[in-house]
Formats: sequence, structure tokens, C-alpha cells
Amino acid sequence: MDDFIGGNSYKQTESQLKAKKWMKIIGIILFLLLVLCIALVGAIYYIQLTELKISMDGKSNTALKDILIIQNGKVYVPIRAFAQTVGYQSSNGGYKQYTEDATKCYVESQNEVATFSLDSNKIYKVVLEDGNNDNEYYEIDEPVVMINDQLCTTIEGAKIAFNISMSYDQNNNSITIYTLPYLVTYYTSKFQNAGIAENNASFSNQKALLYNMIIVKNEENHYGVYNLNGKEILGIKYSKIKFIESTQEFIVTTVEGKMGIMLHDSTTKISPEYDDIKQIDKDSGLYLVKNNNKQGVVNSVGSIVIFLEYDQVGIDITKYGDDVENQYLLYNKCIPVKQNNKWGLFDKTGRKITEVKYDDLGCAVDSKTSGAQNGRSVLLIPDYEGIVVKTGNVYGVIDSEGKELIKSVLNSVYAITASGETTYYMTSNNQVLNVIDYIKKYVKNSATNSDNSQTNTITNTVTNNVTNNTVETNTQQNAVTNSIANDVLDTSANVVQNSTALNNIVNNS
Repeated sequence: MDDFIGGNSYKQTESQLKAKKWMKIIGIILFLLLVLCIALVGAIYYIQLTELKISMDGKSNTALKDILIIQNGKVYVPIRAFAQTVGYQSSNGGYKQYTEDATKCYVESQNEVATFSLDSNKIYKVVLEDGNNDNEYYEIDEPVVMINDQLCTTIEGAKIAFNISMSYDQNNNSITIYTLPYLVTYYTSKFQNAGIAENNASFSNQKALLYNMIIVKNEENHYGVYNLNGKEILGIKYSKIKFIESTQEFIVTTVEGKMGIMLHDSTTKISPEYDDIKQIDKDSGLYLVKNNNKQGVVNSVGSIVIFLEYDQVGIDITKYGDDVENQYLLYNKCIPVKQNNKWGLFDKTGRKITEVKYDDLGCAVDSKTSGAQNGRSVLLIPDYEGIVVKTGNVYGVIDSEGKELIKSVLNSVYAITASGETTYYMTSNNQVLNVIDYIKKYVKNSATNSDNSQTNTITNTVTNNVTNNTVETNTQQNAVTNSIANDVLDTSANVVQNSTALNNIVNNS
């Protein structure tokens, strides 16, 4: 009875209570572990969601995480560091400017060069194809900036400079990059009639892929253009097609060998009636055209700007070390033309700036040039929009309006670059003068004198010449005293400059 009432039965109940208590503890522990696991999974998912993910050509690229910079929801691309990841070479300074200017840099592949400058929203590209070295420029959404001592551009700038497709998904914090070689391979497999994969395929034509277009061809080797959805843009009927990236136009060549311009919306811009055609200025819509070995310039509607009667339009950019941004349009104003071995200048409207009378444009120097052993050839004097011209065996300088800055009495004009600074010099009879200092002191200062002051100077000079009966000597003395240029009398001296240092130059003109 005792056992029934409270003995063994009571003890069994107490044991069960303890077991239940431990079960509860274990349950709580398991619950906490479950919560912890869920939290860990959530944390991992959050980290994966917020962590920057970068893929290139369909593969994860963790190395770029340490290169690309994200600030305020925007991606900035350190230009030189990124160049290494896509197989480009890079250097400080401008292309073919042998300085270590950290405010500029350029990237280079075997097909083209792209140049960047701090605080500029323009990218200049030189297309290294067919030996033409064509120049193009592009305006991007933001200027180049300096971040962590690195020149950086935006995604748009990187796409243009490195010929890539690049996008940033801020919601998923992911960056996707496709290189042009990958796109060529991919779309060649999708379009059996693709005309961009041959060994001799034009690099310019391959770049059409970056703008949702592809060059195609048929069995007769006639070319056309489709968009990447397979819709026809240009019929497959041209013997050649060349894509112009800066304007997204196509230079087409008919089976009769005539060339024109077609737009990416299938409309005709310039009728195919020329032997050759190329863009020389995007903003003004100017094109160099050739027929029967003569060259001229037409505008975007096909109207003649400069008649096709010249042997050459544009200078040879490889001859000079200047920062010549456009070999066809100096200072964005002057179009150089050559006819019968003489040079002249037109403006963008076809107005003649100078007669076609100069023997050359620019001064080519070498180690044998007097006083210029360490100098380089010069075409432009940027400070005053100067252009070096050659008449006979001597050189002078004119400005972009054709006005004479320095008379053609110089043996050479050259430049020396040191510590990122370029200095321009001119020589005659072994005398060396700073070009900028001379123009600033004697040309520009003289130009600001009042008409009255100039009249008095001329009057005094004439009086002195008559009194002393030595016209040439007194003209030179008064020129030095007054520090201005006097061309008062047409004497055998021809010109009288305003500096003692230039007397010998004038006497030898």
C-alpha cells in the first residue's frame, strides 16, 4: 500500500520531471542553434548580396575588386591599373610626348591608342589601322579625376578606351565586363554569315558589336550590317564597309568602287560618289574626299567646303612632336592644304586663311640642326595658336588667322621638354631666342600700343632718319630704344625688329 500511495510511484514521477526538464533545455539549445544557423545563413546571404561581384567574359574576376573604386554609387576605373587586366599597355604623359606628366596618361593596344587628361571629359583616340593613324575624340559623362594618386575615369570612359562592354547593377552590387575578343567569338557563333572573324577582319568593324551591330557578308564577299537581333540595317551589297565608332556611321564602298557614308538608321548621309572618304571633324561634320588623286572637303550633307583640287589635305602627324590633336584641323580652325608643293590654310567654312604659298608647314629638326641638338621638330606654338611656316630655307610663325607673328627669317624653330615643361626656341646665325618671350614682348605688346603712339614713333623715326642721313642705322637704333617693330621704310634691311638680339636676324632676312 505504501508503495502504491507514495513510494516507488513518487520516485518515478520525479525522474520523469527531471527528464522533461532536460528535454526542455535541449529543445531550447536546439532552437537557439537553429536561430543561430538561420542568422548565419542570413548573414552569409547578406554578405553575398552586398559584396561586390565582378565577372569578365563570364568568369568571376576577384582581382578587379582591389582595382575598381565605388564612390557615391558610381564606379570609377583607375585607368593604368585596369589596363593591365585587359591586356593594354599604359604610360604617363600624352601619346608620343616623352614626358612623365602624371596629369595625363594613355593606354595602347596593337590596334589603337586612347589618351586621357585630368579634369577633361574628352578622350582622344588614334586608330592604328591601315597605316592611317586616324584621330577620333569622344566626350564622356564626367571629367577624368584623381583618386588615390591614380587617374580614374567612369564606366563610359573605360568602355570607349578599352573597347569593352561594361555595366554596373547597383541593386545586386555586380559589375559585368565583356571584352571585344570575347564578343567577336560569341557573335560569330550566332551569326554564320558574320564578317568580323577572318584573320584580316577590320578592328574598326569588330567594334560595331559594342553598339549592338554586326558586319555580315555573303558568299560573293559582299557586306552588309545587321543589329544583334538579326534585323537588317544595310543590305548585303557593298564591296567594303568600315565602321566609324565616334559617329556610329559606316563608310561604304560600292561594287563600282565609289565611297559614301551611311548612318546606323539605314539613311544615306553622303552619296557614294568618291574614290575615298574619311571623317576629319565630328563636331563640324567635315569629311576628306578624294577623286582622281585630288582631295577636298565636304560637309555632312555632301556640299563642297574645299574643292577637290589639292594634292593633300592635312599634315603628316608623325613628323612632329607637338600635341597635334587633329592633323586635318589645327587648333580646331585651320585645314592645311597642299597644291603643287606649296601649302596654305582654309577655315572650316572653306574661307581661305592664307594663300597656298608656303614651302612647308612646321620645322623638322635633327641632331645636325644648329642649336637644336636636344630639341624636337615643331609645327604648333600653342600659347598664341602659332603655326610654323617655311619659305625657301627660312622659317616664320603665323597665327590661326594667318597674321604674321614672326617674319620668315629664322634658321630653325624647335622645342625642348624638361620636367614636363615645353620651351620653344628660334635660331638665326647661331643666336637662340625664346619664341614665347619674344612674341609676348615685341609682338603682343606692340599690338596694344595706341595708334597715336605708333604714329609718333613713326614720325620720330622718319625725322631721325632724314636728319642723320643714315636711314637704316637710325631705324635700327630707334627700334631698340622704343622696343617695337618698325617697318617704316622699304629699305634694303627689309624688316626692323625691336630687339638687339634680333638685329642679325633682320640683317640676314
